[in-house]
Amino acid sequence: MLIEGGCAISQSRWSSLVETVGWPLLLSIPFGTVAFLAQPGPTWLGDGMGMAALLGFATALVARYRWRRASSDVRERLETLSQCTPDLLFETDTEGVVTFANERAINVLGYDPSTLVGQSIGDLTEGPVPILDEPLPAGDTMITWNTRWHHANGTDTHLTTVLTSMGSREYPRGLRGVVRDQQDRLETERALRESQERFRAALNTARNGIMLVADDGHVLLSNEALRRLLGRTELEMSALTVADVVPGRYVDQFAALMASRMWSDAVPSQYELQLQAANGTPLDVEITLSPVREDGHDNGTLIEVHDLTESRRTSETIRRMADYDRLTGLPNRDLFDRHVQRALIDARYQGRSVAVLMLDLDRFKLINDTLGHTSGDRLLRTVADRLTSHVPPQHLLARFGGDEFLVLAPDLGGRAAAEGIARRVLAAFREPFDHDGHQLKLSVSIGVAVVGGEQADAELLIRIADAAMHQAKNQGRDGYVIGSESASDPARLRLELESDLRAAVEHGKLEVYYQPQLDTETGVVLGVEALLRWPHPLRGFVSPAEFVPLLEETGLIIGVGETVLRTACREVQRWSTDGGHPVRVAVNVSPRQLLVPNFGEVVRGILEETGLPPQALELELTETAAILDLASVLGVLGELQALGVTTAIDDFGVGESWLVRLSDFPVHTLKVDRYFVSGITEPGNALAIVEAVIALGHALGLLVIAEGVETEAQLIALRAANCDMVQGFYYAPALESGDCVRYIEERAAA
Repeated sequence: MLIEGGCAISQSRWSSLVETVGWPLLLSIPFGTVAFLAQPGPTWLGDGMGMAALLGFATALVARYRWRRASSDVRERLETLSQCTPDLLFETDTEGVVTFANERAINVLGYDPSTLVGQSIGDLTEGPVPILDEPLPAGDTMITWNTRWHHANGTDTHLTTVLTSMGSREYPRGLRGVVRDQQDRLETERALRESQERFRAALNTARNGIMLVADDGHVLLSNEALRRLLGRTELEMSALTVADVVPGRYVDQFAALMASRMWSDAVPSQYELQLQAANGTPLDVEITLSPVREDGHDNGTLIEVHDLTESRRTSETIRRMADYDRLTGLPNRDLFDRHVQRALIDARYQGRSVAVLMLDLDRFKLINDTLGHTSGDRLLRTVADRLTSHVPPQHLLARFGGDEFLVLAPDLGGRAAAEGIARRVLAAFREPFDHDGHQLKLSVSIGVAVVGGEQADAELLIRIADAAMHQAKNQGRDGYVIGSESASDPARLRLELESDLRAAVEHGKLEVYYQPQLDTETGVVLGVEALLRWPHPLRGFVSPAEFVPLLEETGLIIGVGETVLRTACREVQRWSTDGGHPVRVAVNVSPRQLLVPNFGEVVRGILEETGLPPQALELELTETAAILDLASVLGVLGELQALGVTTAIDDFGVGESWLVRLSDFPVHTLKVDRYFVSGITEPGNALAIVEAVIALGHALGLLVIAEGVETEAQLIALRAANCDMVQGFYYAPALESGDCVRYIEERAAA
């Protein structure tokens, strides 16, 4: 029997109660209550009703206990979580007044949670608070609310708030919310975007193409250079695989290269293969592959693509510059030589012949100087086109330089076949050339060299052809000559002469002689003509008729002419300074010299340098100058006249006539050519022509000089015709400077 508060509980009832309720619950219930419930019920309820009531009450107590214990655990866990989260958690009542806030309130809004409780959400934010009066519709659990919250420091912060309503539509209990400060995340996202943009900008500014390829071959990333190379858009590239951009025959090679880079950490190497553009065009490229690894794992292959198109185009351009003429596009001398060597080797094995033709346009230098170099270059291109259309395809046409061209004719039967080619080339010039609105008639001189299986080289063939070509010019131009290696061959002799002439000019071996010009009546020396002489070490004095045309053709005449002018002015001025009889000096000027820029300034400089008075100098022009551009010649002659220098027309009456230009040019002297003077004492019209020229010169107010006077009879005839001055062997040949001075003094004394 147990007694508690005066109540007795039988042992049997206590055991039954412990078994039913359990010790933990019994210990939590006041013992008096347990004893009361354990008493037998009223008799009218029956003895078992007390126990039934006790058990029902105990069950209710157990349920409440367990609910309160669970609620306590949940709240404890929620409070722990609310303090661990970086977000502000809050609850409000139905009026929007904060009833709860976690410790993060001070981090997010700067408020102590206790300070935040009691404030209205509407006062803490901008704009109306959603779902405060209207709970969420059925099926919606929460909404996202982006608004500005007022920070405790007086600033506004844009925050994201997730709201949900508590209670139901019929019985709302307020709001529950989570306020998240996303500035760090937004800054991170912004920094990531900027980093990605910088990365893409860096990729797109790269000159080479770049793509990132996954292990399965899909293109993950590409830059603008690669897309431009392939003719693809960024969207198209993102949908492609390696097999879509690599031609089929290169796919296995490409895959093998990618695989090798996956397991190898070797320095990336370059490989040449092809890619395929969107239009199917194959592209020669050089690629470099590098594996992309992160945390020890392969994430793909980075491929750099270098387009070889431009570099190969540049290489081809360089090759063409080395092997082809830039003006005409024809092969140049170097490429021509290589083809000749190949043709000679083939000819020796096949028992055939090889021919080389040297072509030179007749009088082109004069045409070029007259028209101007730009126009002359266009004419050369036209000539090259004409020749290309007439030279057989199996032959090689090349430009040798200037207005000279070469033709290689391999695999010929002999000399007759080479002559046929020469005639074919001549026929190409039968029709005039339409150039800058003018019809120009050009001719060509051709030298031909033919060899069979004997030992020869390109240099020998060109040398023979060049000499033969010059012989063709000497024979009247517009024709061809077959050259040979014979020591007596005129073409070879001419070539040797040109070589010697170049050496003589280079070493200053040309000399200036002077031929006196005398008054016809008194015989007094009034002037001298400066004449160029070439004392050859083996051949003696070479005739000016041989070497002067060579000077013109080679262009050496410009430098040589200036040297002669300077020497003559210096020598004649020295004669006068040394007390000699003052005379005037006449110097021949090539038409090409007249076209030298600032020729008038060149003459002025020489006069100032030597001290010779301008009136003591006369420049002689040949009749070929008459075909030069009128405006250009007039300008030069005007400058000379302004200096006080006089001009003379040499060889008047032969070649192109000066008659149409005499009234235009400021000329001082006419020189009657020796051709007419030599015949004035013979039957015929020579005397009449000379008399007419003298009369014409006097009518125009010009001084007239007769050249080539060799006999007294010729002198008498010229006196009778009132010729002003004479020069020739009758009085004196061309003399060295010292001899000329002595002759002048002797004539003056006589």
